[in-house]
Amino acid sequence: MSQDHRQLTSDIVSHCIRDLVNTDPLIKVKLIISHITGKYGYNISYRKAWIAKVKAIESLYGNWETSYNDLPQWLLVMKTYLPGMIIDLETLPAFSNEGSQLGDKMIFHRLFWAFQPCIHGFAYCKPIVQVDGTWLYGRYKGTLLMAVAQDGNGNIFPIAFAIVEGETKDAWSFFLRNLRIHVTPQPNLCLISDRHPSIKGAYDDPANGWQNPPSSHVYCIRHIAQNFMRAIRDKELRKKLVNMGYALTESTYNYYRTEIRQTNRDAMEWIENIPREKWARAFDRGQRWGHMTTNLAEAMNSVLKATRNLPIASLFSATYFRMGALFGQRGHEWTKRLTSGQTFTDKCIKGMTEEVNKASSHNVYQFDRERFYFMVAERINRNDGRPTGTYGVDLRKRTCDCGKFQAFHLPCSHVIAACESIRQDYTIHIPDVFKIQHVFKVYQQSFQILPHQDNWPQYRGPTLCHDETMRRKKRGRPNSTRIRTEMDDVEKEKRMCGICREVGHIRSKCPNVSGPSNRPP
Repeated sequence: MSQDHRQLTSDIVSHCIRDLVNTDPLIKVKLIISHITGKYGYNISYRKAWIAKVKAIESLYGNWETSYNDLPQWLLVMKTYLPGMIIDLETLPAFSNEGSQLGDKMIFHRLFWAFQPCIHGFAYCKPIVQVDGTWLYGRYKGTLLMAVAQDGNGNIFPIAFAIVEGETKDAWSFFLRNLRIHVTPQPNLCLISDRHPSIKGAYDDPANGWQNPPSSHVYCIRHIAQNFMRAIRDKELRKKLVNMGYALTESTYNYYRTEIRQTNRDAMEWIENIPREKWARAFDRGQRWGHMTTNLAEAMNSVLKATRNLPIASLFSATYFRMGALFGQRGHEWTKRLTSGQTFTDKCIKGMTEEVNKASSHNVYQFDRERFYFMVAERINRNDGRPTGTYGVDLRKRTCDCGKFQAFHLPCSHVIAACESIRQDYTIHIPDVFKIQHVFKVYQQSFQILPHQDNWPQYRGPTLCHDETMRRKKRGRPNSTRIRTEMDDVEKEKRMCGICREVGHIRSKCPNVSGPSNRPP
């Protein structure tokens, strides 16, 4: 007999799980089934639970088709009550069945938006921008593009969003052009992304503005390692490739380069086809500020995973509510920190404390006061003073032979030791971005509150419709988990024997276990 009940319809289940779906739009179907079983005593089918979840989302956030109709109203309200907000909507003409153009309708194509507090706050963040794209999970296909920065305390700072048809060159040009013109017009910025040809083509296009004022485009080391595995398929060489990318000095880079070349010349040829200043930290001249991946953008993709399951108008409005709450929380926090008397951020102080402790074991053998050039030697043991290495420090050029000063823009232990030798405060070499007063300015502006819907201005333009070609045609629910690739490969620990703790066999076949005794009873 079936454990389901025909009068327990998907409408009843939908009404029952509204609160659960409102809390988590990505709630697992098995949790819905468990919830209904506990409440009604019937074990509903997976299909009924999935349909009920879809109905609950539509009742809470609107129908996917009507959501496109509601989007122009939201755009008008945002423009009216959020001064300085950037919105760029691209549409396509709508045609009737006879082929004539419909003037009262338009089809959604692309949308870019950025909030004024985010634009203002980016000017006080690190001069880096990470961009990435991720799928939408709703009834209609699409891609959410996002640009993310980082403040001086290591917090993720979203600065711009876009919904496009996919990761094409035209879509990335639309996003990067608006990003450059309206959000990140500063010179000497560093754009970090994967090696997607559409991103490279959009960045290299002079019409998008990333060449003037000058900027740089570098690649994520994790994506390079992924591409390397697809071409070479050698995990040991991949580790050495990653070590090459993270190397702080040219000598360390050349060491791993030699090892790869001696092992596989084809792998070395593949690596040398990529300009080293695009992915190796030893040659980036500090423009990355220590960021070797696009993890910031991918972390935001994970944060917005549930939001990407919503209809388009709800997705757009959700970014406003989430960013407003974020600015309110962090603005209150940094206002209190500003009055605490602390000068630098916690992350900066933690790193500097470690370097100061190391500097106490260094010796400054010689220095040139006129050129601010020093020779700093490390010691293994303070008693015998044996040096482990000598590093040149140039305070005027802000360089150190260890590479940390240039890569992370924070004084290393050698720089601190050099400053102490001339009674100079090493904190003068810490950039303003790591100061609490600077981070406070990131969240200084707050989001304006929208009035009640009864007071909204009425949108009177053409009706915005969905693009029928973007509708998901395949049966079943869409995937909500991203496809795992070579970038997700994790080196698994080799299984050891439970008796001798050696690798290569299990305890039932352990050769170190003696056989049955031949001694007579």
